[in-house]
Amino acid sequence: MPNRLDPKVDVVFKRVFGAQENKSILISFLNAVLGWTGDRRIVAAEILNPCLEREYLDDSYGILDIKVRLGSGELVDVEMQIGDRANMERRSTFYICRIFGDQKIVKGRYQDLARAIGINILDFVRIKGSRRYHTRFRLLELDEGIELTDAIEIHFIELPKLDEDMANHENPLDRWAMFLKGWDDMELLERLSEEDPAIAQAKKALEEMAADPRAKEIYELRLKAIMDKNSDLYEAEMRGEMRGEMRGRMEGKMEAARVALLKGAEVEFVADITGLPVETIRKIKADCANG
Repeated sequence: MPNRLDPKVDVVFKRVFGAQENKSILISFLNAVLGWTGDRRIVAAEILNPCLEREYLDDSYGILDIKVRLGSGELVDVEMQIGDRANMERRSTFYICRIFGDQKIVKGRYQDLARAIGINILDFVRIKGSRRYHTRFRLLELDEGIELTDAIEIHFIELPKLDEDMANHENPLDRWAMFLKGWDDMELLERLSEEDPAIAQAKKALEEMAADPRAKEIYELRLKAIMDKNSDLYEAEMRGEMRGEMRGRMEGKMEAARVALLKGAEVEFVADITGLPVETIRKIKADCANG
């Protein structure tokens, strides 16, 4: 078993950031992601789904997010993903819209609905159109970029895009991203801990978890489940690509046969050069005649 635990594995992330006793770590991280300072700075937060060991064991591969209600009333959902998931953008939108929509409306007072903010930390690249590792999205008018509402906001933090050599140690989010990405670089962790008290606390929480045999066992089980899931997804993707290639080849052959028939080629000749059955060529020829 490893001597260090990767904070990008969601059970570790949730234990470090989602435990009640580590609330100050979470608040520091949220302020860094949202860029809130001064009077806007988060000082109070309620963790709505604190980490429980049972939730790790009941579901070998479920969603281990951190749901938070800020002192200002806003709702935040934080999720760590180390395995690339298809339709991540739609999935994130679905979850944060559900959190927004699950609020109770009293006497039609929609203005009282709290903002819902989704924060997705990814150990893979998903937003291809941007080189920035931190992107945020709201509802905008497409032509003029006018914001419809700030009620829904989604953040993506793509750790592979972070260039450690270009990272700014004065920037709180850069520090947290370096902590998550460079968890196995002890020299870097020591420097970050000296620069940021919250990161020092997170580093200590990681060390305590690594020293706990039960926590390490849960970590290993979770890591295996994630690896198995990623392997299954990869194999399914490869099977899909193979089916797609075979389907594409068949469609190409049928199109070549159609063109040849339209140019007056004989059925037997077309069957010979395409490898398609004579009956298939005859059907294509009949379709051409009817079409």
